[in-house]
Amino acid sequence: MSAGHDDESHGQLKLWAGEPAIADVLHRLIDLVDRQPMAQRERPPQLRLKVDKTPVFFDTSKTPDREFAWSLLEAIAGQGWIELRLPKRRPANMAPFDAEPRIVLTPAGEFVIRKALGRPVNGKSERELWREALGRLRLPEERLSGFLRQPVKVAGRSAVNVSERLALLMDLDRSLYLREASATVFWGISKLLDTRREAVTHLLDDPEAFPEKPVLINVHVPGPAWEGLLFIENETTYHSAVRGRLPDVDPDRLAVVWISGFMGAAKRLRSAEGVSMHASLASDPRGLERLARAWMDPACQLQTWFFGDLDFAAMDILRALREIFVGTRAWEPGYRVLLDRARRGEGHAADEDVHKGGQQAGVSETGCPFADTQLLPFLRRSGCFVDQEAYVA
Repeated sequence: MSAGHDDESHGQLKLWAGEPAIADVLHRLIDLVDRQPMAQRERPPQLRLKVDKTPVFFDTSKTPDREFAWSLLEAIAGQGWIELRLPKRRPANMAPFDAEPRIVLTPAGEFVIRKALGRPVNGKSERELWREALGRLRLPEERLSGFLRQPVKVAGRSAVNVSERLALLMDLDRSLYLREASATVFWGISKLLDTRREAVTHLLDDPEAFPEKPVLINVHVPGPAWEGLLFIENETTYHSAVRGRLPDVDPDRLAVVWISGFMGAAKRLRSAEGVSMHASLASDPRGLERLARAWMDPACQLQTWFFGDLDFAAMDILRALREIFVGTRAWEPGYRVLLDRARRGEGHAADEDVHKGGQQAGVSETGCPFADTQLLPFLRRSGCFVDQEAYVA
């Protein structure tokens, strides 16, 4: 393995370790080695993946997609840094992570995992320094629990410096949005707390503190008697739809929707406080009123389709949408065009697009028959992607 490829692999592991479930598993393995070094062991350190041993892996509020987390463990095992040992007998329909597999640290894996986690063999680890820094806040461990599990890191700032800024959250106006609070105390960095709101509310003992900003929804309702909604992934394609430039979109039948950054917002996407809906100037007022009423009523079943890029990230979006708008399907007219282009060689590999280089084969299925039998198998087989903007042309 070349030095360049080695550095790339280490960087990839550091990225994977950003997932709370993966970080938890890897830290626990290194904890075992710190208690008894590899050289003193008859068997390599290992842990069993189960609720009471690795709770973060099973906490859906921290890791909403355990299939994705498991795929990352498989990728780490593929590098030879860990081994995944499944029971010899398990039901055929049981997911591997539910079979309580053993995660085994390999001798080759110890160094690279330590490097990715910032866990040197000698001296205090980053995690230990962070725990000591949080201890200076003199708060009950229950209130610090969310931050104890996952340190907040800012390049060039010490753990003590960051923890002191964390304490400043207690003095802020708690009606601020989470990003406003983060930017105020963390040197203008607005996104530092994006995945940590639950940890923040525990810290402050206030479940209503620093709400997340509403999800921005853009809609175009061309007529009063629309029958369904077409969700569009990319903003450019949404604008083409508003201008009537999207073939196969019947303006009398479909309203079109573009949602900015909805992933992870399932619980609030159909609530008045969780969304901010903006309509195009060309929208029909009666159709828009119908849409607003139906949208804010979670019990209202809507006919919905999704059209995005032909890639794995879009399939993740489709699956997430189906949890909010039950029955959402991949929009066949658009996806068949992209599929045809890809089959003619008019597509690109993940590493040819700087925005997609890190894409992994994510979900095993979306629940949409067309996506699961046509789109996902093609993507896994070919690794060929096409952006949805190619549809209009």
